[in-house]
Amino acid sequence: MASKFGYRLTKRAESDLDGIVSYIAVELSTPQAASDFVDKLKDNIDETRAFPESGSPVDNEFLQVENLRKKLIGNYIMYYLPDMREKIIYILRIVYGKQNITEIHIKLDI
Repeated sequence: MASKFGYRLTKRAESDLDGIVSYIAVELSTPQAASDFVDKLKDNIDETRAFPESGSPVDNEFLQVENLRKKLIGNYIMYYLPDMREKIIYILRIVYGKQNITEIHIKLDI
């Protein structure tokens, strides 16, 4: 079996995750759902570490970067960039899927 990639969340992705967990746990008053989301995210990250190109390719006209990918996690989208040479997954954003995706793509920074 191939070795797993490492991973890093960008500061923006960390902020996204904090906001999502807070919203689900506090605003929606469902701490168990927040915990379940974190578990699903961890599972997706683990799968991505084993299979870095398993996510759907993202065609982003605002970024000139190859191999940008995304995975759906419930109602959320995890954007990531696998670095095949360094064997690391950069998790760029975790966003609500019904947001203005064009706006997300414009502000997606590598």
